[in-house]
Amino acid sequence: MTAAGSAMSLPPAMATRVPCGRANGGAPGIDRLTFKVIEAEIGVDRFLAELRRKLVAKRYKPLPVKRVYIPKAGGGERPLGIPVIEDRVAQAAVKIVIEPLFEASFKDFSYGFRPKRSAHQALREVYKWLNFKCHWVVDADLKSYFDTIPHDKLLLSVRSRVIDRSVVKLIELWLKAGVMEDMAVRRELTGTPQGGVISPLLANLYLHWLDQYWETKGFGGRQHDAHIVRYADDFVILCGRNPELYLERAKSVLDRLGLALNAEKTKVVNATEEPFDFLGHRFVVQPSKRSGALRAYYYPAPKAMASVKGKIRDIARTGQHQDLPDLIRRRLNPLLRGWGTYFKTGNSRKHFQSIDNYAVWVLCIMLRKKHKKRSKGWRDHPPSWFYEYHQLVQLNRMVVLGNVSRRYARSVPP
Repeated sequence: MTAAGSAMSLPPAMATRVPCGRANGGAPGIDRLTFKVIEAEIGVDRFLAELRRKLVAKRYKPLPVKRVYIPKAGGGERPLGIPVIEDRVAQAAVKIVIEPLFEASFKDFSYGFRPKRSAHQALREVYKWLNFKCHWVVDADLKSYFDTIPHDKLLLSVRSRVIDRSVVKLIELWLKAGVMEDMAVRRELTGTPQGGVISPLLANLYLHWLDQYWETKGFGGRQHDAHIVRYADDFVILCGRNPELYLERAKSVLDRLGLALNAEKTKVVNATEEPFDFLGHRFVVQPSKRSGALRAYYYPAPKAMASVKGKIRDIARTGQHQDLPDLIRRRLNPLLRGWGTYFKTGNSRKHFQSIDNYAVWVLCIMLRKKHKKRSKGWRDHPPSWFYEYHQLVQLNRMVVLGNVSRRYARSVPP
């Protein structure tokens, strides 16, 4: 069976499980059709059968994606493109079929949006190379990567593995569907919208050329000892010497791909003298308090700390008229639990204690204003009152403690 035939013939049971946004209540596209309407009024089986009929008859035509903007942690806004649900389901089905073809050639140092790979693994890889004395770091930042991928070169990359023309044609249709913003449709010659189900796979595929070049040149071997750790469009290069040389090599590949580095955010640092941030964490190399030897450490970056504090503050400000147990259970605990799960590795104990203290402090202020009390509320509402009686998540208990191997899930050099 061809790749296209497999994508078009997915059984309804599998199609309802593909990652198309149903689990997290994904927003509708420009047609305003929601999952609830499909389930209650149209019917899932009927919806999938109609989509399959269009695909088999080659009458399927994707709609433009809806452009929305979400705030970035460092300020500014990030553009997202939300496809309609029909397009999301079709993209997810194609992704299931073609992803193994690309996974077979993707490199081990690529971690973003891949099966059985995570940001935590990328963080531990950076930690490993820093402890192997690769202290020079090229902290790279691609300029508007998802919006600048050339369609023609991306489709050539797809054809390097996918020979079924109908599948390639589907991907081309999604790339050229356009973006609707301010009630106007804009056709683009570059970019794969963030928010599309298949976009992360395509983004990984295009930057695979950089990974391939790096491995072919042997830069990760002993002669060069220069290592890339990549998570989608975020990557760092760690080496023991000549960081400018490897930055120039990476830049030459990106230029040929039609991509550009952000000159303001891309920098070369010596981790023993200056920290750097990667995937929301701050990395430093400094003497160990126990042995005095240089060691790598990582913990939540200042931007991540400021972001979660701002969200805690917003929850308290907008939830003053809500019952405290309900506010904690429905809004505050999911935020703290999700943030803590991501940042619990590394050296985060003091930072978690800081967030714990901040959450209790904000809740006390909220209760003082709500009940019009003059006191600050420490005696009436100590931390134990929130933790024991209202089951407020305590981040400090989520930190992974123990020896280095257990904490980082990877052995390190002596």
